[in-house]
Formats: sequence, C-alpha cells, structure tokens
Amino acid sequence: MGLAAPLALLGLLSVPLIVAFYMLRLRRSRRQVSSTYLWQHLVRDVEANAPWQRLRRSLLLMLQLLLAVLLAVLVSRPFVERPAGLARDLVLVVDASASMAATDVFPDRLNAAKRLAIEALADVPADGRVSVVAAAETARVVANEATDRGRITRAIESIEQSTAAGDLTDALKLAGSLAQRARGAEVLLITDDAGSVLPAVRLEVPLRALTVGRERDNQAIAALAVRADPSGLKRTVFVSVANYSASEVVRRLQILADGELYDSRDVILRPLSRADVVVEQLPPGTRVVEARVGLPGESAGQQMSGPPDHLALDDAAWAIVPPDQTRYILLVGPGNVYLQNALALLPNVELYGTTADNYAATAASPEFVEYDLVVFDGFLPAALPTGKALLAFAPPRTTDLGVVGGRLDRFGLGQMPLDEPLLRGVDLSRLHIAQTQQMELPEWARPVIPGTDGPLLYSGLRQGLPTAVFAFDIRDSDLPLQIAWPVLVSNLAGELLGIGPTAPDPLAPSQPIDLPLGAGAVGVRVTLPDGNVQELAPGATGAGGVTFVSTQQLGVYRAEAIPDPQASPSPGAAASVGPAATDGPPVASPEPGSADQPFLFAVDLFAHEESNIRPGDGARLAALGSDEGGEQVEAGLARDEFWPWLVLLVLGFLLAEWLVYERDGARRLAGWLRGMSGLRGRGAG
Repeated sequence: MGLAAPLALLGLLSVPLIVAFYMLRLRRSRRQVSSTYLWQHLVRDVEANAPWQRLRRSLLLMLQLLLAVLLAVLVSRPFVERPAGLARDLVLVVDASASMAATDVFPDRLNAAKRLAIEALADVPADGRVSVVAAAETARVVANEATDRGRITRAIESIEQSTAAGDLTDALKLAGSLAQRARGAEVLLITDDAGSVLPAVRLEVPLRALTVGRERDNQAIAALAVRADPSGLKRTVFVSVANYSASEVVRRLQILADGELYDSRDVILRPLSRADVVVEQLPPGTRVVEARVGLPGESAGQQMSGPPDHLALDDAAWAIVPPDQTRYILLVGPGNVYLQNALALLPNVELYGTTADNYAATAASPEFVEYDLVVFDGFLPAALPTGKALLAFAPPRTTDLGVVGGRLDRFGLGQMPLDEPLLRGVDLSRLHIAQTQQMELPEWARPVIPGTDGPLLYSGLRQGLPTAVFAFDIRDSDLPLQIAWPVLVSNLAGELLGIGPTAPDPLAPSQPIDLPLGAGAVGVRVTLPDGNVQELAPGATGAGGVTFVSTQQLGVYRAEAIPDPQASPSPGAAASVGPAATDGPPVASPEPGSADQPFLFAVDLFAHEESNIRPGDGARLAALGSDEGGEQVEAGLARDEFWPWLVLLVLGFLLAEWLVYERDGARRLAGWLRGMSGLRGRGAG
C-alpha cells in the first residue's frame, strides 16, 4: 500500500489542535437557581476559566478527531498496487459512428462505450500514457500521450455522437501510427462491431476489442426518391423501408409534403427484408418530402408491432422536389404535330411557334429574350441565337452545330451506350429511319444514338450552352409512333432545361457541398435543420463559390445568397445560389437565392452498415492486431485508490457530527415527523 500525496498527512497535525481547543474552552456547570440577583457581583470569568481543563469524554470530540484523520488520509490518496492489465502506452479508440446511437443499452451505446473506456483506465499502469482517438466519419485525436487521468476522462467524455457512417479503417491506421511511436504499446478499441465490412488495415501492435450492444432490432428508411413519369406530368414518391430485426414487425409509414401529413399507412415488414412503397401524385408545388417510420396505429394492434426500434437516426428521411418553374420554348419550322405534342406535354412549359420566314422578326422582338429553348425543325438561321439552349432536327447546312456531309439512304444503328442518361427508359431496338443527314461529331458533343456513318443524335455543351442535334427528320422514322418518343423528349428536356425525371440526390452526413455564388452575391447564408444560421464568404477575391462542410445534422438545409449592399442591381438580375456543376451531362439548376426561392438540399442517413446494428463480439477486429516483429507489451503496476470509500466515510462522519451538535433540534425534528405521520395515519383511518 502507498500514498499518492504523502505530504497531505501533515493534516494530522490538526488532531492535537482540536484536542487543545477542547481543553481551553469555557466549561460551566448548569444549576437551577431561584434568582440571579445575589450572583451579579460574584460572576467572574477568571474564576470560571482555568486555562487548562481536564479533558472529558465527548462524542463530538471523537467524531471531529476521526473526521480530521479521514480528511488527511483522503487527501493523501492511499492506494494498493497490482499488476496492470494494459500496456504502459495505450491508444484508446472509441467508435462514435451512427450505429453507436442505438438505445439497446442504457442510455445508448456511445455512453456505454465511454463508461468502458473510463473503467479501462484503472488497468493502465500508474505512470502510463494514454492517447484517445474518436472514430466517426473521420478519425480525430482528442488526447495525445496524456498522463493525467482527469484530463483523459474529460477527453473521453467530450466525444460526441456522429450521424455519419463510421470508418474504422482510418481510425485504426491513426491508432497504429500513434502506438508505434512508443515501445511496447497496444491499441484498445471500444465499438459495437456492427459493420459487416472488416476494416482494411493490419496493425503491427496488439489490438484488443471491447464491444457494447445487445440487440439488433431496428427499422430504417433505406431509400427515398421523387421521380417523374416519362411524360413529366406526375411526380411519384418511392420509399424503401428496411427491417434489420429477426422478427416480423408492423410499422406506420408517414409521408409529409412540406411538413403536412399527406399519406399514412401500416406496413408489414418481414424479418431481414425490405418493403417498397409508392405514393402517387404529390400535391402541386411541394418542395420537401419527408418519410417517417414509427409504431403502428391502434387499428393494426399493438401485439403485431414486434420488438422496439433501437435506432432513431434512420427513422426519417427527406427529399427535395425541384421547384416548378415555367420554361418557354420557341419551335421554328413548318409545323410538326409529333414534335408539338411531345413538347407541349412537358410540365411547366409554355410552347410557342413561328415559321422560318417569320423567325427574323421574332428574334428581333423584345419577347425573344424570354425563351429558354429554341427548337429548329429542318431550318437554321444565318446566325444562331446566343445565350439559349438549342435543339435542332435535320440541320440543312454546316454550322457550329456540326458539319453536314449530305443525305444517306443506307446506314445502320450503332451500339447504344449503356450509361447514357438521355436513353434512360428509352428502348430503340425497333427504331427504323428512312434517311438521315450525314453528320460529323463536333468536339463539344458526345454521341447519344450512334450510327454506322455518323451520329444520329448527339448532345453536349456548345460554348457553355446545352445543345442537342438530331441528324434526321423524325417524320422520316417511326420514332414518334413508339413509346420511347415522349420518354426521350422528357430526358432531353431534363438536360436542356433542367426538367429532369429525378430530384436532387440527398447528401450523406458530413459530405461537403459546393455552393457557387451568383451575380452580385458576396456570400451564402445557410440555415441548418436546427435553425442555426451560418454565413459563408468566398476564400479569395473573385472566387466563384464557397464550400459548405457543416452537414452533420440530418434534415433540410436552406441556402440563400447574400447580396452585395454596395452593388446596384440591374433590372431582372438577382443573386442566386445553386449546386455546383459536375462532370457529365449538364443539369440546369433552379434559380434560388432570395428569400422567396432559396436553394434547398437534404442530408439523409442511407447507410446499411449503420442501420444494421447487430453487435459483434470483436474477435475479428482483435485479429487485425499483431505483436509479431514488434516490442513485447510493456506492463506495469496499476493503482487502485480508496478515495471513493473515504469520501463516503467522511460524509457519514459529518452527518453524525451534525446530529450530535444539533441533537436538541434533531430530537424536535424527529418528534415533528412522528407527529405528522401519526396525523396521516388517523386521517387515513
């Protein structure tokens, strides 16, 4: 047995001091007298106060002496030593991924892991050094080679729950690097071992794994998407609900449109399976769709609900519906009923037409600037319009749209690209074309429908503008008579105008998003799901956008442009913010940025590895460590201190001392309590 602070035993000097106080205090005997009149001239303190009195037995004195001794021993921190169970240099890894929010252990797995980590410190040698790594979407060192147990405990308690999918690979690589800096170190990992994918890492130091968690019961929104039908007239919600429990359960699925309940139904989920639900026709103007899964309604019967859902993070998901924005299309040509009908059926589109002879007057009119897409059917003007998306059918001559080599009566279809977005849902296996123009593929375009003698349809960005060209006249083919025709036109509209069949994909938690700055904007204001607001400014003068990285919360984010207060806005110009351009086919973004039309994006937890909360035993993780080729684990002596028990003893003696000192008041209080209990007893009788 030893003392961590032996100098604290100097506090035992208070024992003789307390005894001296008792011997020097005033001591008068109590007597009953009829009157104090005859005592007035006889009361003298000198006679009653001899300097040193004989020490008498006193319960209060004994309690105070014991209290002084206990306090001195408590501050000296007595301990006993025993062989340590962990290495002298320890790297502690605590899993804080989304699955650690499961509540199958009290209060949740992460807090249980923290308790295990703090308890493990008792097995570290007294002079040991501990590093703490928090493993979430990224690995983060929260304590580095600390020796103060209080500091290490605070570092462990500071680890926060993540909403993102965790990656133990990076955490174990970091832990291995920290452990290799010291001789004979080891790694202790505390996790639920719920992921099915084993970390792709091999450590050169020993690895121990402690696991938390007991149950696997969980239901989750595994997928949520908003899609348009081939004509673009209807928007449909697709929801996939997964059951990771080994029991059949009944859950209530709710669909909310802009926060209002739109659809609700009870879904039977078989063990370890998914159920797909389709909700037809969203309310017009819906911007945000939310799906929730919870306990069933009373009509389903509580006996059918099954085991509880232990993870709440994946019980809700959000999807953003592209805003309804009217687009204006100008069709220039002799008149084509197939083309007119296909374009007119597009949602939020107003179609106008003119002939080749009247095109010059139409292009010179002020209304021409309002058109978003100009379609040339067998006609091209002397100068192509600028600043507009173009769609051309059978161009009669060579222009920036492509080189025309003449007409072809014999040709064949090439191999259709499998990953072409314009051919999504389009079956051209029975397409027949009588004749076509021989076109050369421009540098700015990609082939969509290849032919043996040149492309039949190509698309791309021409001078930064979405452009598509059909080499043939559709009236010279059977394409307008096939179901593929309206689907192809809808896909083309999605690329040329942003009227796509899909909604913006949600982000994963902690995934960054690039928000470009519009004209006249000096920054972006982002409102988080919890209502907090962050304002972002570009990192450099003249930068075209900002990167937002604070996407840890699940839910819907609202981004608005911050206009320059010193700028003078031009008529019709407005600062905007939207998703940054990505590789591949261009997708026109909406024009949010103002308070009336902000840009919305969602963050959802669609992670099978996190929703499948079945805990493991950690054996496969421990096998990732090795002491081959490394130093032998250096153990030492761990200390077990007695201060918690001493604190309880001190509190007990303090209470006893108070009761002795205030025994008269304690008797009165006890009598009052007995009287109150007696009154309650008679009242009850």
